[in-house]
Amino acid sequence: MSVKVGWSRDSGVLVATVTGRIDNANSAECEEMLRSGIGDGEQALVLNLSQLSYVSSAGLRILLLMAREFTGPDQAFGLCDLSSGVSDVIHVSGFSGIMSVYDSQTEAVEAISASGAPPSAAALDDALAEIDS
Repeated sequence: MSVKVGWSRDSGVLVATVTGRIDNANSAECEEMLRSGIGDGEQALVLNLSQLSYVSSAGLRILLLMAREFTGPDQAFGLCDLSSGVSDVIHVSGFSGIMSVYDSQTEAVEAISASGAPPSAAALDDALAEIDS
């Protein structure tokens, strides 16, 4: 099964809905799809993972890279609406401790609109180094 990315805006926040699965075979394609949808000067990104059925370590790396793009001042990033299998991977891997995870897209957009707090760049870099090793 392939991966697809759909784009929308919710209260001014860019939302990417990822569908399918992210694995070693398609992680580069997924990364390119995500990067191509993020315009210059974008301040926030929510990844809606409700339609994502599987994420491998290569997929986790993509999530980290996307989060890393939104660590600057007045930037924000979050994951939302995780399917049960993906939720388990995100929590067991410890990613829920280094990036914001929300139960719903509405909750994510409201929190990001209110705070704009970016994930910790140092924590994301440490996690990325661990995956790359």
